[in-house]
Amino acid sequence: MVKTDIESFKEFVHKHPDLIKEVKKNKRPWKEVYQDWIVLGEEHESWNQYAKDKEKKQDERSKSDKTRTELTVGDIVAGLSKLQINDVQKYLSQFGSLMDAVQELLQQFNNQSDRPNQLPEKRMNDYPSYRD
Repeated sequence: MVKTDIESFKEFVHKHPDLIKEVKKNKRPWKEVYQDWIVLGEEHESWNQYAKDKEKKQDERSKSDKTRTELTVGDIVAGLSKLQINDVQKYLSQFGSLMDAVQELLQQFNNQSDRPNQLPEKRMNDYPSYRD
């Protein structure tokens, strides 16, 4: 049986109890945690602070920092392979749509500030009349 993303995420959360505490204290919403988990993956170092065995992970990280100080091309490729490209594309398109909406809103505010005391003109052509 294949695990779903939700099941995998639940397992991940149970391995990181401090993450649960942070959400319960309203420091982060579950949606944000899930999105970060999708984009970063389970093995990203940012999750170490929430793990059950923080000290063990920190020791492993400090050992790896001492033995390897450079980021290799293989590391970059491995990190990119963990990303789910469809999700990244979806988030980028949502971000683009959001930026378009913000830009349109700012343009509307700029247009209104150009003529602050004028009332909009009534145009009869904007409202077609229907004849019997």
